Amino acid sequence: MRKMSVCPARKLPLVATATFSLLLLPALAAAQSTPKFEYGKADAPAKVDPAKPAPPPKVEWKVQAKGGLLLTTGNSESKNGTLGLDASRKEGNNKLALTGAFAYGRSTTVSPIVTADMPPVIIGLDRQTVTTIDSWISKGRYDRFFTTNNSGYASAQAAADQIAGKTFYGGGQIGYSRQLVNTPKNVLVTELGYDYSYERYVQQTGKTIDPVSIQSARLFAGETLKLSATTGVAASVEALFNLNTEGKAINVNTGMPGVNAFKDTRINGKASLTTNLHKQLSIAFGFTLRYDQNPAPLPLPAGAPPGAAYAPNFVPFADKVDTLTEATLIYTFL
Repeated sequence: MRKMSVCPARKLPLVATATFSLLLLPALAAAQSTPKFEYGKADAPAKVDPAKPAPPPKVEWKVQAKGGLLLTTGNSESKNGTLGLDASRKEGNNKLALTGAFAYGRSTTVSPIVTADMPPVIIGLDRQTVTTIDSWISKGRYDRFFTTNNSGYASAQAAADQIAGKTFYGGGQIGYSRQLVNTPKNVLVTELGYDYSYERYVQQTGKTIDPVSIQSARLFAGETLKLSATTGVAASVEALFNLNTEGKAINVNTGMPGVNAFKDTRINGKASLTTNLHKQLSIAFGFTLRYDQNPAPLPLPAGAPPGAAYAPNFVPFADKVDTLTEATLIYTFL
């Protein structure tokens, strides 16, 4: 902690601001977990000459990297960064996709130092640096295509979001995927499956918050539309309906343990526009919305005095709705 007193001789404050940004970061505090929006797409079967032996399946690799950095100093001090990597391998009727993302940020705020007089008198300023973004996620998904429009999928993920009160959350999904529309310009996919999620929370002083297991039915719909040779849009929504009673989960309405079935619905929605700038370089604009009907209890805020604790009858919760607005430069290696 640095203390800064008011100095009358300092007439012109020194301000130095350096900004390098590949990703707009104002909403990164809401980007704790990238939703599970992936879905498989099968290629149309190629024409085969019966007089010739079938060629071996072609192996298709795709690797993309994206990242951003935002640094400010002077009157506004912050350090924010993101990294992301997407990779996929498709061979014949089998596809494997891997995704990883990391976001971290710290900001410095100014608070007054006041006396105990009435009315209080400000005798100085205090700067405190707190972590405002701290999340990571890794995911993997396997698709097995039975026909051009029908496939089965299985996926797994592991993640954490300290700011939202989750030291770890992860799980897996399995289900059936159906392409309702599959043309060169438009793909519409629906999925039905099962989702298992495990959540472990940030512990609070004097309280023990038990981890929670959630078993849910999963519904998904996603569409991609090619507007031109270089530009495309995509939109998707995923809904998870808890099937089990979560006996250890803290109920957001009562502050007591116990959440009934279908009372912990989670919805993830996403819309994006991507356009190619030059060969392997693209830019994407996206909006993500995440809704959690029964969010996690909030940890103590950064800067709380050592040993501080919430009152026994006070249980704050994370917001039910998170949004993320982003502009990203994407470089495709393969």
